[in-house]
Amino acid sequence: MDLAIVYTPVGAGHKAAAMATAEAARARGLEVETLDLFDFVPRFVARAYTNFHFGGQSVAPSLYGSAYFESNHRGGPFEPVRRSFDHVVFADLVGAVRALAPRAVVATHHLPLVVLGRARRLGRVTAPLVGVVTDYTSHAVWAEKGVDAFCVACPLARHELVLHGIRLDHISMTGIPIRRAFGTIGPVQDPGPRDPVRVLVTNGGFGIGPMRAVVRSFAGVRDVELTVVCGAAEASVPKVVRVAEEWGVTARVLGFERDMPARMAEAHVVVGKAGGLTVSETMAAGRPMVLVGTVPGNELFNEALVVRGRAGYAARAVDVGAVVSAMRARGEIAAMGANARELVLPRSADAVVDVALALAARGRVRAA
Repeated sequence: MDLAIVYTPVGAGHKAAAMATAEAARARGLEVETLDLFDFVPRFVARAYTNFHFGGQSVAPSLYGSAYFESNHRGGPFEPVRRSFDHVVFADLVGAVRALAPRAVVATHHLPLVVLGRARRLGRVTAPLVGVVTDYTSHAVWAEKGVDAFCVACPLARHELVLHGIRLDHISMTGIPIRRAFGTIGPVQDPGPRDPVRVLVTNGGFGIGPMRAVVRSFAGVRDVELTVVCGAAEASVPKVVRVAEEWGVTARVLGFERDMPARMAEAHVVVGKAGGLTVSETMAAGRPMVLVGTVPGNELFNEALVVRGRAGYAARAVDVGAVVSAMRARGEIAAMGANARELVLPRSADAVVDVALALAARGRVRAA
């Protein structure tokens, strides 16, 4: 076994990063196993973590943001309790990794690093451990001891890990791993005067309410072709269709989409949340974004990267149609798409595999 890649389904981006890394490794002929951390814990634990993440972001985003920033440091009175709990409930993951006996382990979420980092320090896991940060910032929860290397997307994320106690020479700037197909999409062109502007709206976890508002925002906007991908929330499809019909918006509404690179290639502009993977995939595809529903915390940093890099705009859901219309009128879609592609590192998933294989080749047994 060459690589064991561990993720959690707390946010689709962590799984997407794991699958992209696995895709890059298998393209080289490597033997890879992907592991969902929540397959190794009691159901109530998985449900609690998932509900806290999605519930906090959708129901109380301000509270979620406050918790994010208040906890952005190592130590604190409750950390020993939290870590003890994590070591107990995630203990079976260590056995699974040991049974696979991989040459290296890659984790695309911070939770696996808690238990695997400790196992690495104790010598229970001898394969080098790589943590892949999936946002354009690095929260303190990533800075686990026992991790041999970290992969980050930008200088800010690298700098923050150093502030949290990670040695600079243990950090590689690889980019966030995404599927290679996104980077092979041709550049976007500004639509001609008689051509429609094609807009792709991705769910990205911001719920049916904002999705409806985004669709309504295109009421009265001329020469637009709207495609809405509801993702795993397929029950939202008839609700979005109903809203489009009520407001006279022509929209193609889809459920789960297996070929997002193809959908993105069709689009002039992508509308979505500021998740690390959504932002990275869109920028790699060279498509400008309109970011909606950014949650305080890690998404603020992802949004700032896009906006400051002149690769998109942040907007309220009710204003998206007007923003897209203005982008077209100013003739800036192609330029913003080119800016977007400049903001990401190419072949990021391959770079993560390179880091893991380099550690495996050196046979490192050091615990960070």
